[in-house]
Amino acid sequence: MQHDEPDYRAELIAWAHSAERLHEEPLDALYAITEKLNALGLDIGLATLVIRTPHPQLDMLVLRWRPRDVSEVPTKNTTSILDKSTTIRESGVQDIFPLVHGHTNEAMWKESPFHRVLTSKEPIHIPLCPPPSDSPFSIVDDLVERGMTDYAVFPLASPQQTSFALSLATQRPGGFPADFIAGFVAALAPLALSLSFKAERIQFREVLSAYIGQVPATRVLEGQLHRGDLTSQEAAIGFADLRDFSRDTETLEPEALLARLSEFFELVCKAVTDHGGEVLKFMGDGVLFIFPKESSASATCDRASQAVSELEKKVHEHTAGTNSPLRYGCALHYGSVLFGNIGAPSRLDFTVIGQAVNLTARLEALCSTTGQSCLLSEEFAALISAETEVVGDYELKGFSSTHRVYALPRSRGQKVVG
Repeated sequence: MQHDEPDYRAELIAWAHSAERLHEEPLDALYAITEKLNALGLDIGLATLVIRTPHPQLDMLVLRWRPRDVSEVPTKNTTSILDKSTTIRESGVQDIFPLVHGHTNEAMWKESPFHRVLTSKEPIHIPLCPPPSDSPFSIVDDLVERGMTDYAVFPLASPQQTSFALSLATQRPGGFPADFIAGFVAALAPLALSLSFKAERIQFREVLSAYIGQVPATRVLEGQLHRGDLTSQEAAIGFADLRDFSRDTETLEPEALLARLSEFFELVCKAVTDHGGEVLKFMGDGVLFIFPKESSASATCDRASQAVSELEKKVHEHTAGTNSPLRYGCALHYGSVLFGNIGAPSRLDFTVIGQAVNLTARLEALCSTTGQSCLLSEEFAALISAETEVVGDYELKGFSSTHRVYALPRSRGQKVVG
């Protein structure tokens, strides 16, 4: 070790053992690692953390860090990306890629250095200056083009059914210092402990979100845990119900019935979440969703309306030309709901309740009577910017007064039969 270089082993072990590692937000782990390494003069140009945990929807989570002036690594060779989010800080940019199940069956993964280190349990070190002539990994060429001088990939010890791998590329002239790789390997064990803790928190949040939705999961994790712990929330409330389901239960095989129901649920979920809404529940053949009020009630209702318009378009595209197209009824209302935990002492449910929810359900039941694919309450129709038309005045079960019901003109063409 040169006299002007830090004691990498001592510095990294002390950093990895620090209690601060347990207080970092789970998705901040890679920021913390790169900030520490850059503080030691490593000049990291690209870093990737792969996290695999049991999850009903995701195969793995990939966190990729880069300096703010470095372009994103292309991801064209995989079809498994569920979504992507990006955070930008003074210390760098982090792209987060959730990858669906099936990704580990792709050739891209099996030919990657991450697969190699997780299988062999041994790190990989590839000096890039001069560039290697026979690297087995395609990313090496990209790293050389980006001016990286050294590359290393490390497996980290992990609990059963969980695995981590971390790659680091440096722009430092001469590559990684001679003592760095050994020093970093020595710090991997305590670093893996804090990453395991973070992975459990990520897994808990993601699994909770998969089953109760992102907004409810966030509220539960923030402490809204007790039965009867409810908050009032203004929101656009929606309910969509698949038609002909009772008939289908008699005429379709169970596998075909489940596939049809899943098809419908997937289309609803995508339309709702793409416009900032939240799917709360699947109830038999129906879906309850909300758009919590954000900037204004009008903007919130516009997003809900756009989501349903998108749903109608996608359902038509998805089933056009088939012998049994998907048909549904839908209702939208705006009002105040109670959001939180209800149930028995031993079994809680996070949901929305209130008169506004009941009214939305009653409106949806009118779709078969009116022949409309989507009905709007008077409150909702008054708030949206799109043109609406009066369908009629109706008595709704459980409500003392009649309610004027509206529809979007573009939904008139879809005849709905109960």
